[in-house]
Amino acid sequence: LTIALLLAISAFFSGSETALTAVSRVRMHHLAQEGSRRAAHVSKLITNRESLIGAILLGNNFVNILASALATWIALELFGTGGIAIATILMTLFVLVFAEVMPKTVAITHTDRMALAVARPIRLIVTILSPIVGLVKFIVWRVLNVLGIRQEGEMSVLTAHEEIRGAINLHHQEGAVETEHRHMLGGILDLSELKVGDVMVHRKNMVTVDADANLDDTIELILSSP
Repeated sequence: LTIALLLAISAFFSGSETALTAVSRVRMHHLAQEGSRRAAHVSKLITNRESLIGAILLGNNFVNILASALATWIALELFGTGGIAIATILMTLFVLVFAEVMPKTVAITHTDRMALAVARPIRLIVTILSPIVGLVKFIVWRVLNVLGIRQEGEMSVLTAHEEIRGAINLHHQEGAVETEHRHMLGGILDLSELKVGDVMVHRKNMVTVDADANLDDTIELILSSP
């Protein structure tokens, strides 16, 4: 029963990790603006992904190792030294199926719903484990600095524009965004590079209104013009 409980906790950590790393920051920000407190928790968690992942991995590895140690101890009591192989095979199977693949599959299928559901307990866990995670981060970055790997800064405006443009193109390929709208949205991103002449309409393509026309004809012409 203890091993089963530990595997359930491991499944919770695995599913939470997948849901919170795959969730849309834009959607969570929008929901938080509309008053969703759970979405606000998600937004705060994914703002510092390094601390989030560190806390989840710390908890997940702890329960997995503890479950495996208990299983090995029980197997040794029942089967002697041959129990090590039995415990290794069984725990690999149980962890892979029930604590990794299954919860991650659920998280990918219902990303937003699961992220909102686990936000509060995960935020509490992140807060409790923050001292240990901070120490781990310190050690990790010291080792990475020795290897010549430096921490990157914030996302640049150019990178943000490329991400937005990629999302627009992806939704266009999936049929959610029409070609005309894709060009319009892409044009907004390029607005700072455009000149007035780039958006002017040639006079032969302009729709003109006769100043002497009556009001109904004028309104109909304006409504029918793009």
